[in-house]
Amino acid sequence: MSSPYINIHTHCTLAPTARIFSLPNVIISKNYLFPYPCSLGIHPWYIEQNAKAQLDALHQYGKKQQVLAIGECGLDKLCDTTWSLQEAIFRKQIRFANNIQKPLIIHCVRAYQECLRILHEEKVRVPVIFHGFEKKTALATQILLHGHFLSLGSALLPGDKDELIQHVPLDKILLETDDKSINIVDIYAYFCRVRRIELPYLKEQLYKNFMHMFNYPIG
Repeated sequence: MSSPYINIHTHCTLAPTARIFSLPNVIISKNYLFPYPCSLGIHPWYIEQNAKAQLDALHQYGKKQQVLAIGECGLDKLCDTTWSLQEAIFRKQIRFANNIQKPLIIHCVRAYQECLRILHEEKVRVPVIFHGFEKKTALATQILLHGHFLSLGSALLPGDKDELIQHVPLDKILLETDDKSINIVDIYAYFCRVRRIELPYLKEQLYKNFMHMFNYPIG
């Protein structure tokens, strides 16, 4: 049987199928009860006065078997949340992920150097995925040199990220739809056209990447 398409980060709550495995992101401040495999985290947009309650919920539910990753969590210089609070909650989620040995899915807006520094300071010991990456190849290279992974999404489709597609190591990426109404199959297909590789090869490689990070058999 061929490898499934893997959508590593989506805000759609449909159940996984045999053909497409999607990992919905559940934001604690909205709804953290979900029956299917998901990621669970405290998004920097939604850290409000109930930060302690959110952390308590993360500690309670994050250990559940269906929670495969912690996040999305991270730093965002464009949101209204106080920077010191963002950093404090981010650090706590890194420590929690280290403690329960689950990967981190990172939300990062104009704060890549700060994210990398904090991950280093907290001695992150689990796989780290920078989701929705749409920056230049030079920044991608820097993130990869730290041993982290990139998740690429719909920002590839307009065509101005072809250099990134052509140079990123295939064993260091995953693909996603995030909150966009687009089919993950279209992102796979575009990536293959630009990279000039066969679709089954990409599917098999990304399945290997997923298994390396999550050790969660699909199907």
